[in-house]
Amino acid sequence: MASNAFRAPKGTNDILPPTSRDWVSLTGHARALFERSGYEYVDTPMFEHTEVFERGVGETSEVVGKQMYTFEDMGGRSLTLRPEGTAPVVRAVLEHNLHRAALPVKVYYIGPFFRQERPQKGRYRQFFQLGIEAIGSDDPFVDAEVIEIAWRLLSEVDVQPRLILNSIGHRAASCRDGYLETLVQWLKAHADEMAPPDRERIATNPLRTFDSKEEKTIAVLENAPLITDHLCDDCTSHFAQVRSLLDDVGVSYDLDPRLVRGLDYYTRTAFEFVAGGLGSQNAVGGGGRYDGLSESLGGPPLPGIGFALGVDRILLATEDRKWADPGPPHVFAVALGDDARRDVFELVTDLRRAFLKAEFDVMGRGMKGQMKDADRSGARWAAIVGADELAAGEVTLKDLKNGDQVRVERDRLIEVVRDQKDTDGAGEPGRLR
Repeated sequence: MASNAFRAPKGTNDILPPTSRDWVSLTGHARALFERSGYEYVDTPMFEHTEVFERGVGETSEVVGKQMYTFEDMGGRSLTLRPEGTAPVVRAVLEHNLHRAALPVKVYYIGPFFRQERPQKGRYRQFFQLGIEAIGSDDPFVDAEVIEIAWRLLSEVDVQPRLILNSIGHRAASCRDGYLETLVQWLKAHADEMAPPDRERIATNPLRTFDSKEEKTIAVLENAPLITDHLCDDCTSHFAQVRSLLDDVGVSYDLDPRLVRGLDYYTRTAFEFVAGGLGSQNAVGGGGRYDGLSESLGGPPLPGIGFALGVDRILLATEDRKWADPGPPHVFAVALGDDARRDVFELVTDLRRAFLKAEFDVMGRGMKGQMKDADRSGARWAAIVGADELAAGEVTLKDLKNGDQVRVERDRLIEVVRDQKDTDGAGEPGRLR
């Protein structure tokens, strides 16, 4: 690359063939699974009013405080590139009154998100996530459904996920407030032993100290009071039912009473999926319940639960997996002379409209160059059209594996190719009819 050429911004990456095939295969697999489970596709704007994230995700969260791409538009409005998917989805549900119809609202999304954080392998400033949201039900069954769908998707694409599970209580219940008072007192008593950045969280977001990556803080928190010892009866019962339902459908999990999620809207069920082979940054996604998010955005009480999985992280965890290959074209059409090029273009178009893969030369190469391109493409057949074929209304169909060839009527080409594609003896001249 020339020294003065433009490059992608730091923390972004281009999705190019052949890796893009894996991206398409993974997202296609996810779409099919989500839709089989009753979830429908939504797509929210790439940017939202900043307040959606300040009120929804939480001003004291690291995402809002340090990672958002926020800018002022020409009208003086503060806008933010979306750093996560749940708050925009809930905003859209409320704005368009989807919650006034049948509940729950079950939707999924696939798309890019943006955070200003230090780029690492598999972690970008523009990153892709796929996720689902089930909004309107606080039933433990929907918790189990959401978790099982994420677990199944990861399992089906060979991630071999480890599920980490916890309950962090409910804001509307006495257990969360009571626990936070106990935790804050304990943290203040041990503040001198913690890393400086985590001391600041004691006043603003004490639960987030459990998410610290500082060794000093991690060591101190080994003896901190745990939320699971302070859950109210309702939260305890809810969590027990979620675990029992996961047991019923064979979803294994590890309980971690120190697991918290990085966004302030989480309540009760919280979970994370980790994968091997990714080093210390081994999370491929997670989620949880967010029963107070709707009220934070000015809506009515509307419980919800969802997850987000990182496409980039999954592909990194499955880089040895053999994803579906679109395969070579069935036919590479070769034009002998300018008069044949228009016919070849029509021929290729007809093949594609018949759901057959076909390619042709668009570089104006001669026959030798076109035949080389046909071989390189991996096509099974070359469909050759010259003056003789044009005059007779025929095509010379050449088997690029054994070199045999035969003339077939132009109108029968689709039938012949489709027939030969579906048989083990495709391409044998004696079987072309």
